[in-house]
Amino acid sequence: MTDFFDLSDDAFAKKSTSTARTTDTNIYNPDPNAFNGKYQSVYRYLPYIFDKKLSKLTKYAGKFYNSLTKEALYVDCPSNVGKPSILWDIQTVIKSLKDEEPDLHKQLDESFGRWHNNYSPVYIKKDPQRPELEGQVKIIKYAAMLNNLIEDQIHPEANELIADVASVNPFHLLQGKDFLCVVGKKTKTFRDWSKCKFMDEVTPFMFKIGEQNVIVENSADSIKLVTEFLKKNTPKLDEYFHKEWTQETHDKVADAIISCIGNKAVIKMILDRTKDTVTKGIIEEKLNSKESISSHATSSPSQAASIDNGLEFKSTPAAPLVETTATPAQTDEYDALFGDL
Repeated sequence: MTDFFDLSDDAFAKKSTSTARTTDTNIYNPDPNAFNGKYQSVYRYLPYIFDKKLSKLTKYAGKFYNSLTKEALYVDCPSNVGKPSILWDIQTVIKSLKDEEPDLHKQLDESFGRWHNNYSPVYIKKDPQRPELEGQVKIIKYAAMLNNLIEDQIHPEANELIADVASVNPFHLLQGKDFLCVVGKKTKTFRDWSKCKFMDEVTPFMFKIGEQNVIVENSADSIKLVTEFLKKNTPKLDEYFHKEWTQETHDKVADAIISCIGNKAVIKMILDRTKDTVTKGIIEEKLNSKESISSHATSSPSQAASIDNGLEFKSTPAAPLVETTATPAQTDEYDALFGDL
């Protein structure tokens, strides 16, 4: 009848081959730390109504951490837009040291990280911890483990016991699946997503308008209604798009490399490898300037300290998470699922 429900799998599965953080009310954050170590909810992945190709936005970012100042710098990776990335080069150099220089590798690995996150809109169907979010559309940020679950649905592995393993696009409004989100604590820092899974049944998207449940159908009226609902309630992804580096960004990254990486031999390896000529030039200028000052300086401790302070790390620590209090919710069909976990 219409191509409204058409979704290309390429937008959701990988092909073969970010300044200090503050609380973002558009982001859905199933944080077990705020709820006695465990978070349980049911949500539905949705197509991004403003551009279906962006229903799973993937972005690489890097983090520098200064263990002395306890400060962090987050920046988007230029590789997102096909530009030379010194972040990529740092990651490669650190990885190359793992076998021959394990202690140095461990130190550098704690000072720098480069990873990718995905951003998708989700409709929150059930959330016992934060029932006020039920019926809302939020953006969820997720990494490899949840992304693999999505890909497994779209490109399931062949099974000798099953003649035909059906492919399911979880984002589909007619033939998608609800997602059971169960998040625990793996360590003090890392979360455990291993109990998350998609429901077995393929179902049409169901949402609420007031107290009325609306089930999406392949009809003109239903398409109009769900379109209006999604356009009105879906947060824009614009602020999660790649942020181009300014001259200030290059300067901050250069300072961070000198402060956090520190080891001159490693920095040289990075500079020899990188094609990011702008950041490379800034680092070389700063290092040459520092060496020039050092060669003319006396052995006075106060002078040495002033030289180091000229390369101080500039960034703002991330804001702490604020614990919230859960409100009891009414019993429904999802409670039995949670009770089994």
